[in-house]
Amino acid sequence: MAIKKVVKSSVSQQVFDQLREQILSGSWKPGQKLPSENELAAQFGVSRVTVRNALQKLSGLGLLETRFGEGSFVRGAGAQAALNQLVPMLYLGQETLRDILTFRRMVEGPICEIACRRATDREIAGLRQLVDQMERAVGDLAAFARLDSAFHEQLAQLTRSTMMQQIYQIIDDAMQSAYRQNVRQQSAQVALHWYREILDAFEARESVRARQAMEQSLAQTFWISTVYQNVVNMESAWPDRVAVRYYDEAAGGVREILYKEYAADIRRMVGWLQRSVPQVQGRHIGLLAPSGYPYAVAIFGCILAGAVAVPLNSEKSWPELAAELDRADVDCLLTDGSYAAREPDFAQFAGQVLEIGAFARCTELAQLSECPDQDALALILFTSDTTGRSKGVMLSQRNLFAPMRLFTEPFGAVRRQLELGEDYRFSCLSVLPLFHIAALTSLVSWSISGNTVHFCTDLRRLYRDLAAMPSDAMAVVPTLLKSIHHDVMKGRAARLGKLRIFTCGAATYDPQMLADLTGKGFLIIQTYGLTETVGDGGWNSAQDEAHLPSVGLRDPDMEYRLEDGELCMKGDAVMLGYYKDPEATAAVLRDGWFHTGDLARIDEDGYIYLTGRKNNLMVLPSGENVSPEELEAKLARCPAVREALVCQKKGRICARILCRAALQPQVRAYIHTLNRTLPLYKRITAVEFTDQPLPRNALGKLQRE
Repeated sequence: MAIKKVVKSSVSQQVFDQLREQILSGSWKPGQKLPSENELAAQFGVSRVTVRNALQKLSGLGLLETRFGEGSFVRGAGAQAALNQLVPMLYLGQETLRDILTFRRMVEGPICEIACRRATDREIAGLRQLVDQMERAVGDLAAFARLDSAFHEQLAQLTRSTMMQQIYQIIDDAMQSAYRQNVRQQSAQVALHWYREILDAFEARESVRARQAMEQSLAQTFWISTVYQNVVNMESAWPDRVAVRYYDEAAGGVREILYKEYAADIRRMVGWLQRSVPQVQGRHIGLLAPSGYPYAVAIFGCILAGAVAVPLNSEKSWPELAAELDRADVDCLLTDGSYAAREPDFAQFAGQVLEIGAFARCTELAQLSECPDQDALALILFTSDTTGRSKGVMLSQRNLFAPMRLFTEPFGAVRRQLELGEDYRFSCLSVLPLFHIAALTSLVSWSISGNTVHFCTDLRRLYRDLAAMPSDAMAVVPTLLKSIHHDVMKGRAARLGKLRIFTCGAATYDPQMLADLTGKGFLIIQTYGLTETVGDGGWNSAQDEAHLPSVGLRDPDMEYRLEDGELCMKGDAVMLGYYKDPEATAAVLRDGWFHTGDLARIDEDGYIYLTGRKNNLMVLPSGENVSPEELEAKLARCPAVREALVCQKKGRICARILCRAALQPQVRAYIHTLNRTLPLYKRITAVEFTDQPLPRNALGKLQRE
């Protein structure tokens, strides 16, 4: 392996990288003597000082042994062998970055605690100078990254432990410079906030507090894990970016909310709840209003006030809603009054009723505190079941933030796919209701990423809002995407403006429809998840025909297995259980594994393909199992079929189809041809036509009997 002459500016790091690679690749064997400093300097085209610094760094890692009067030798298996085993593991590349960051959080907290106990006043003053320099370098990402690294390195040195210094050196070098700069671009102010907390703890000689501040720093710098951290990030990382836009009907125009204003409103909501709701901590507060900005503020505000937020579907009838309020123990509601105006029986609610937008009139910004228990109940979301009554899914903050790495990482991949600059900021049109997990997680992930959410509160005004608030992306359900597909194929794509990205969830989609849209230049992102897994499950941005039908690749932070064809998942995103329903909880949660109820297969590339719902399987008199979803997907390919639902009636497979009366013969002919391609037991032998839309729930899923 030949040494290459250094031609770029980061000379010292390049020399170190090449020397290290010679050792790790085996080009230089244990016990082999290295060329002299003069020889290496000549080969690299650098000074002896630069070479010496690189050799010292390699010695610190335990990769080299320097013998006085003899030179430097590649180290063999000896006293540092155990430590050396970490080195190849941590130099595998970016795919191990999550493991490195997790390891770093485990190690650097104790390093900080020990350093606090052992540092002198002079050394603490030196740390303070480093932080002051970092503050002045916020606008220079490369300089900030170097100073940031120096701060952590100094803490390791203050432990007076050679082993800890060596472990930190391995971790720090494994953190790729480009990644560190990208992260710090998002959160330099957040890092400074925690470094000042660390220094305050050092000066007070409170070592446990110093460790906790370091752990908070690493948790928030590399991934947000609580609502508190998210709000602090809004205020410190991008206060002047636009967080939210919505069409203000009263003003007749678009209103913009900056992230610092968003955070301030959340603080107002917290303070207002603390003053208005007696013993707010632990109270179950329902949110009953159309989705929009006040609703978003209320969700975050309730959780930060220590309450349990219960987002509700304001389209439900009073009997349905009253049953949910009772099941979730909701005794306080935040509402805008529109539901009460539509449903007079709402007056029967005996709990406290408050105006959801009242926070806007408050001037006091509440002090926030970190969540004391990330596993405590924070949210109850009702499932959008297609049969039976909905269940209250209990979620903690750990659940809520567990999938956020999966949900935020694709922003970079999409930039590359669409050839956008690294600084490009996305905007999405939010049309799904915030009581649904997909909309809620988007609200969180887009704020973590510093991008912009546009609220469209009425689908009848979709095109008006797209024109007023040009958007890059939109989460859709099948019925909405089918309507958009129709417009696009009719040559009306211009109505969408710059909208080019569709995230598709809630059900399976016709692959041909997706292929049509990708052929027109749209980016299709399929997602898979359930309320019980905070929407976590799969993510598919592949645009090739083979993988378009897949709901996605697995989340690396989750475990998956197939049990009798049923997809099961395990990990931090899995819910706490169903509220006050231990029997239903036990039916789906076994040994930590959540049984999704979805039948699936996973191909050799790791892509998940859904084949139906376990509970929907039709068991025929012959004993054969048939998935209605499989047949519905085949019927959807007939242009004359607007909607189709397959069920079993008296042992026969029946299709209920919405289509125009004049097209019924065409549909019958299509089914006749289709049946010839199917096994006998799968053939559709009864057809019912209707001119009325088939019943669906709020997310467009077919309601089954």
